[in-house]
Amino acid sequence: MPTTVRDERPRAPRRARARALRRVRGRPLLDARRRALRGVRARVRALYGFSRGTQATLSVAQPLLGAMLATGGTPPPGRLGLCAACCLAGYFAVFAANDLIDARLDRERFAYLRAYQCFDIDSAGGRHPLARGRLPMAAAVAWVAGLGALALALAALLSWMCAALLAAAALLEAVYCALARVTPFKFLVSGVMVALGGCLGWFAMTPEADRPLLWLLCLWLAAWEIGGRNIVNDWADVEEDVHLGVRTVPVVYGYRVSGLLTLACLLVTAAAGAALAAAAWPFPGGALLGAAAALLAGLHALLAPGLRLLRAPDPCNAMALFNRASLYPVTTLAIAACGQAAAHWP
Repeated sequence: MPTTVRDERPRAPRRARARALRRVRGRPLLDARRRALRGVRARVRALYGFSRGTQATLSVAQPLLGAMLATGGTPPPGRLGLCAACCLAGYFAVFAANDLIDARLDRERFAYLRAYQCFDIDSAGGRHPLARGRLPMAAAVAWVAGLGALALALAALLSWMCAALLAAAALLEAVYCALARVTPFKFLVSGVMVALGGCLGWFAMTPEADRPLLWLLCLWLAAWEIGGRNIVNDWADVEEDVHLGVRTVPVVYGYRVSGLLTLACLLVTAAAGAALAAAAWPFPGGALLGAAAALLAGLHALLAPGLRLLRAPDPCNAMALFNRASLYPVTTLAIAACGQAAAHWP
């Protein structure tokens, strides 16, 4: 009778070889998944940069402050949340629309790289990803259209006035882009556009338009946009704009006039911000506390870097002012919120 010979070789090496074989066979699938994940991350980063996501998110503080001032206290949470969602979608759409409309100009811009390396709060996610080919045109159009439609639908749920303000802001954005090579005074269009964004928060809470506080809010936002963001952002792009024929205040009138105009707008912004903060601290002695806190915030975020820019008019100082000024409305909103919390403290 034949004898069965057992394989006395250890089984561990065979199992190890089997595991190694499975790893080798599964590696292409794993690599494909990793590549897909990297592609998704790159696309999300490009869309974030396309909408200047950091700046767009910070901008929501402006209508939220308008909502708080309109109610004279704590706005209804549900309506405030709807307003915040509407404004977030709207700001993401409008900032992206700027890059979409200026795509051809931005492609020309990248032929003249900046001669300095300074931090830019708008550069999170990449600068002008559409112009640099990191985002397809079809995806860019769909992104702007989808976010714009969402923002308009949410605004209509708030009130017809909010929907009208959103549409007007989008139209002014297109006008602003069309004036790039026409006039340096397009900063006035930008100031009005930003003021309309703050008004959206106000009219989300009340239809009353005859209160002085609303006009003070508009003045504060317009002056902040012109002095804290628009002119200084153009200041940092002077070398590129000269080659491209873009007419801005620094290009046409020089650094001295630009610096004085910027500082004048920042002084108006700081004074108006102090008045708004005082109105948000409605109890004995609170107005002085709110105004003092807002003045300190304005001194740090606006006036100190503005004076530094006037003394040393270089692009890095311009971007330092731009970055600090971008955070100023958030600080003002926090001061106003503290005032409301103190007023309702038991």
